[in-house]
Amino acid sequence: MNPLASLAPAIKDLASTQKSSFSTTQAVWRFLNNNKISFSQLNQPFKLLACEQIKTSPHQYALIVHDWSQLQYVKHSHKVQRLQRTEANSGYELQSSLLVDASSGLPIAPLAQTLTDASGCYSTFSEQYSERKSHLDSLAEQIKTIEQYPIEKTKVHIIDREGDSIAHLREISSHGFKWLIRAKESHRIEHQGETYKVAEVAEKVVTQQVKPIAYKGNRHMLHVGETDIRITRAAKPKRKDDLGQRVAPQPGKAVTARLIVAVVKDAQGKTVARWSLISNVSSEIDAVELTTWYYWRWTIECYFKLLKQAGHNVESWLQTTPAAILRRLLISSMACVLTWRIQRSEDEQNQKIRIFLARLSGRQQKRGKLESAPAILAGLSILLNTLQLLSEYSIDELNEIATIALGTSRCVDTYGLNPEVLRSNG
Repeated sequence: MNPLASLAPAIKDLASTQKSSFSTTQAVWRFLNNNKISFSQLNQPFKLLACEQIKTSPHQYALIVHDWSQLQYVKHSHKVQRLQRTEANSGYELQSSLLVDASSGLPIAPLAQTLTDASGCYSTFSEQYSERKSHLDSLAEQIKTIEQYPIEKTKVHIIDREGDSIAHLREISSHGFKWLIRAKESHRIEHQGETYKVAEVAEKVVTQQVKPIAYKGNRHMLHVGETDIRITRAAKPKRKDDLGQRVAPQPGKAVTARLIVAVVKDAQGKTVARWSLISNVSSEIDAVELTTWYYWRWTIECYFKLLKQAGHNVESWLQTTPAAILRRLLISSMACVLTWRIQRSEDEQNQKIRIFLARLSGRQQKRGKLESAPAILAGLSILLNTLQLLSEYSIDELNEIATIALGTSRCVDTYGLNPEVLRSNG
């Protein structure tokens, strides 16, 4: 049986038989709405674990993927300060920065998270409710903070096309920070002393066949090439001055970078897809590896999926304030971190655990593929709840329940389980 995604369980504490569900709910409510519990306190375990776990990676680099996700609460009229984008699009906006192993592409932990409402934001970077800023203005400040974390590897910040802003690239480059983003093909760059659109330069770059890949369910061939460029265009801020006028374009220092072109071709050599990436990472990391790193940006989308669909169902939470939502989200994210730790472990014992949890979840897995995070998360939930039940009910009581529920006299009749063995295993 493969459970529906909407019914997929999240990691949660099963209410004890000694407690009423009401008292448990009240305790959780008080915790989530306790303003004395700061977001930085709840985020501290993530920082400590991330800095410790990344040491086990054999790679000298560490990837930090940044992205935003909309949490839809269109029908949750009781929620305060919802960010109204359209009539059918209102809720809160989550920004996350996810640490990823540069050697395997597997996630380790979210380093920071920010939840924005209609007038401001709550963040693990600050103890106070702060004003809303543009995505990239806020992200530039966050990158400066994350760079101070004691991660003893060269950090590379990976952002999608929204990150192709010359003003912000100049700012983070001036501090020596490394980045990898997908370029907007209509933007202009300097190549061999002439100014072209990114798309025009990408067409000229000679690519080499690298490896076969699966793209949209079909087998294609990946080709990769690169060239050196400079970004010299003036920044065009969207903000307005005190008079309400658009701020004038702002020239600045040229940014030297690499343009990496990744092309997917079919068996006939026809281009199926193309990505133009720009990065200031040194040439010791070749173009193929940079392309792979950008592909791993998808891990943060998988994280959002765990929160929204395949695990925690965050868009069904009934907390009424963004502060309570963020506290619960930070707690729930620890279950994701545990899931990823199990997924990354390569020893024989953990391989058996992964197989067991995936089987327990009832979710189908692709043959030959690593057990998925949603399957491990669901398996963990079922395992923890089962252990809780076994601590509260005797084997005889479980047999009695089975008799009533399944119409059988003993568990052994249905499942082939020996109650004596169950008793001896405690």
